[in-house]
Amino acid sequence: MKSILISLFAFACIAFFLFCNAGRVSESIVADSETDNIAVTESIRIVFAGDVMGHSTQINGAWRDGGDSCYNFIPNFQWMKAYISAADIAVANLEVTFAGEPYTGYPAFSSPQSLAVALQDAGFNLLVTANNHIMDRGVKGMERTIDVLDSLRFLHTGSFKDSISWKSNYPLIIQKNGFRLAFLNYSYGTNMLIAKPPAVVNYIDTIRMSVDLAKARELKADYIITCIHWGEEYKNQENQSQRQIAEFLARNGCNLIAGSHPHAIQPVKMIAGNTADSVLVAYSLGNFVSNQRWRYSDGGVLLDVTLTKTNGVVNLDSYRYEPFWVRRYPDRGVQVYRLIPVSDYLVSLRKAHNQI
Repeated sequence: MKSILISLFAFACIAFFLFCNAGRVSESIVADSETDNIAVTESIRIVFAGDVMGHSTQINGAWRDGGDSCYNFIPNFQWMKAYISAADIAVANLEVTFAGEPYTGYPAFSSPQSLAVALQDAGFNLLVTANNHIMDRGVKGMERTIDVLDSLRFLHTGSFKDSISWKSNYPLIIQKNGFRLAFLNYSYGTNMLIAKPPAVVNYIDTIRMSVDLAKARELKADYIITCIHWGEEYKNQENQSQRQIAEFLARNGCNLIAGSHPHAIQPVKMIAGNTADSVLVAYSLGNFVSNQRWRYSDGGVLLDVTLTKTNGVVNLDSYRYEPFWVRRYPDRGVQVYRLIPVSDYLVSLRKAHNQI
């Protein structure tokens, strides 16, 4: 119990330090003071999570959670479900493939597709796939991953079977709650295997990104969001390259940037955009779930964003974070995994203390 408390407290402190400027950005306009005409304000809530990993011990743990008869990842996320499912759109970086058996962890990830079922059960409805592990099992593995996501009716973007699919579906446009949102997704690379035609994986390339941002504007997007796989692993501060790319995206019309890959929480900052509005950048949200246990890597944060739209104008109304810790513990000799929201744990501790 003491070790759990120390870990959760440490994650809360790290998250508070890195996200210390989170809060309300702009007040929603709800009425015209001169005419008393009520202006209709619409809102949408978007939650972003970091890296969904699938190490071998996690796969073994899911088999144990399935009663040693099937792979069941649902218990991993049971205490996060309330936070994720409350959002209109919930996004995560899928850093595994669903390439089929044999199921393997690092360095060539292939997870049971029941992981996708569990993510959906937790409330995720959009998975981004441009990352350094999407090609771990080659083109066939990437294609099967897309097939699995399509079979579950997930929204997804970042990798495509061919250029026809890419041209038809990218940028990803989501219309919901009166908003028209564009999602872009890029990776610094795909490890040893490079996507070759007809397959498409979106790599970080400023020329390509500027074209994509222009296309998002042509498609009349109210708000442009870029999920990007970048930075140095296990570093809790962004590097110069990340800052330069973020500034490029902001100058070219991106409204919000959510980063992944470092497997550690990095700062959230407001940077100048191409208009009077600032651009929110979360340089890294850390791991969502993994077996990584070293410092900074055994947890992460959910970034919870609310946008409002009044008279056709979209604003970043507020943003907050929810830190969590990935608890790993043995069950009859097999490690199992549970994500624990820090705030829930602290509330339970206060209640227990008050009962003493």
